[in-house]
Amino acid sequence: MNAEAPENAARAELAPQEAVLRFLECTGRPSEARLYVDLFRARPREQFAAIAIDAHVVAEAAAGVAQDLRFLAALDLFPTVVLGLFQPADAELHAASLCRRLEAEGVRHEVLSAASGRVAGRLEECARSSGVPLLVFPPVEGEGPEGRLDRLNAFLHELGTRKLLFLHRPGGLRQGGLLVPIVNLTTESDRLLASGELSRKETLILEHARRLCEGPAPPSFTVAVTSPLNLLRELFTVKGAGTLLRRGARITRHHGWEGVDLARLRELLASSFRRPPADSFFARTPSRVYLEEAYRGCAVLVATPLGAYLTKFAVSAEAQGEGIARDLWDAFAAESPSVFWRARPANPIGDWYAKLCDGLERLSDWTIYWKGIPPASIPSVIDITLAQPIDVPRDGR
Repeated sequence: MNAEAPENAARAELAPQEAVLRFLECTGRPSEARLYVDLFRARPREQFAAIAIDAHVVAEAAAGVAQDLRFLAALDLFPTVVLGLFQPADAELHAASLCRRLEAEGVRHEVLSAASGRVAGRLEECARSSGVPLLVFPPVEGEGPEGRLDRLNAFLHELGTRKLLFLHRPGGLRQGGLLVPIVNLTTESDRLLASGELSRKETLILEHARRLCEGPAPPSFTVAVTSPLNLLRELFTVKGAGTLLRRGARITRHHGWEGVDLARLRELLASSFRRPPADSFFARTPSRVYLEEAYRGCAVLVATPLGAYLTKFAVSAEAQGEGIARDLWDAFAAESPSVFWRARPANPIGDWYAKLCDGLERLSDWTIYWKGIPPASIPSVIDITLAQPIDVPRDGR
């Protein structure tokens, strides 16, 4: 773990608030870190996140984790730190080790036992009083890791926590030696479990994530597995830095604007594009609209003689990085073998579009993409695309 020393040393020289933000900006596009900081700080403190740390991470990377917790505290963010899920016999020893590190970093904290009463209430009180709660799972006779995970599930549900992270030395789940960045628990977990490539701990995490996301958790709840070196990147960048485990988005299909809450759709588009759409956009009726159930993503298509024109494709700022974009794409692509669209050259998901399309044309103001379009029709597709109105003024697509 010596590789973390130079980075952590550099962090230690930073002043709290603004310097932390500057460090986070280095983890991705500058706007991403500030966006996530604002989103996290807008919620009650106890809902920010829970971070489960396994024994190997405490033994080998406790100093780095403590520094990350210091930076989070400087941003007024206080995650619930969970110890002992998989090695309860050592949980109190690990809590004492982490406490020493936090004391050295000047981070206020409190150790709470998962076996005591009013667990969720005490976790809430600690976070709201600017402390990092350390939730320790001591050994309970006859209880295995499944039982401890289920108890953690109940605490998180009572708190309304939005994200659960597992700090894991490999940094995520792997298949064929390659990191799996996103797992749709609705459609992909069975294949992963049957592969035989997951460790016992990883299997438990995957099974638990599926139970959490299939239960009463809100659609925005996610589970992630990441390395202790990448904790901040996982939290504060759209791309993340590990494996994101999330429930598949539930997509509804609408004919035109029928059944669509236009006020919520307007809000979604404004969140995604960072500016509101023009009223003229809603004055034109599209052929099909695909919506994530909580209005966190949409795809709006217009029928043309050469295929479907994807006039708007958007995911809310808060939900970016959760895999909703792929679910939306799969939903409309199943019914649209021929589709074309455009995006500004600086669009942050231009690289993703380039991987999805069959071809593209780069112009000064637009990049035009197409999929399933015959070569002879491409010039006409480009003309149709360029003739489309600008629905989000200035920097819109």
